[in-house]
Amino acid sequence: MCLVGFHRYIVDTLTSGPLAETKERQKDEFDPPSEVRALIEGQFMSMRGHAERCGLPVPPKRIIATGGASSNQAILKTLASVFGCPVYTVQRPDSASLGAALRAAHGWLCKKQGEFVPISRVYSGGSDRTSLSMKLAVPFGGCEGDDELLNKYTLLVEKRLEIEQKLVERFGRVK
Repeated sequence: MCLVGFHRYIVDTLTSGPLAETKERQKDEFDPPSEVRALIEGQFMSMRGHAERCGLPVPPKRIIATGGASSNQAILKTLASVFGCPVYTVQRPDSASLGAALRAAHGWLCKKQGEFVPISRVYSGGSDRTSLSMKLAVPFGGCEGDDELLNKYTLLVEKRLEIEQKLVERFGRVK
């Protein structure tokens, strides 16, 4: 077995108690619907966990989803639930490349200013009349159960990072 590959886990108990009381066990495979759900949730929890380590506030103010999956309401709802914030989409089909261009422009602006600049300054001044216009795709916080779901995902993110660390310790770093 190696670090790269498929590592599936089931969390047996999920309580708001100490993380150490949350037990996981490895599983060889999931049924197809569970596999898809685990893949999507796992990717979003990984993104959240690593973004938190880099200083992303939780919950963030919003997430802007781009690319093909941004038209899938179920994926967007999962994204909103994992991060605990509303999800917006950009009103154009090739928005992933547009998002990459915005990130590049933001990096350039920060370097030019010699300090961090809020990304909103990249597109300030009339973005609602351009291809940068966004619409609220999935709200968060207004439905019963949103906060409880966010708390569960928060525990799962911590557990996922713990499992990831155990795998790194067990198999070493990927070179």
